[in-house]
Amino acid sequence: MTKLQITLTDQETQLLSMRAAVLGYDVTKYAKFVLAQDAAEQSASIPTFKATPKMEKMIKKGLEEYRQGKTKTWALGKYDDSRN
Repeated sequence: MTKLQITLTDQETQLLSMRAAVLGYDVTKYAKFVLAQDAAEQSASIPTFKATPKMEKMIKKGLEEYRQGKTKTWALGKYDDSRN
C-alpha cells in the first residue's frame, strides 16, 4: 500500500468537505474516491488493438523462447556509453 500526503488550502478543504458530505464520506475517503475514478476513466481511454494471427504466433513464440531461457536480457544503463 502506498501512502500519499497532500496539503490543501482551507478553501480546497471546505470544497472537498461539502462534496464529501453529500456522499457521506470524509475528506480523505472522498479524495481517494475522486483519484480512483479519474484513474479508471483514464485507463479506459488507452487505445488497444487486436493482434493479427501472424502477430499472435510471433508473440507466443517469443514467450516460449523467453520461458526456455533462449532470450537475452539487458541491464538498463549498463551499455550506455554516454555516461563515460
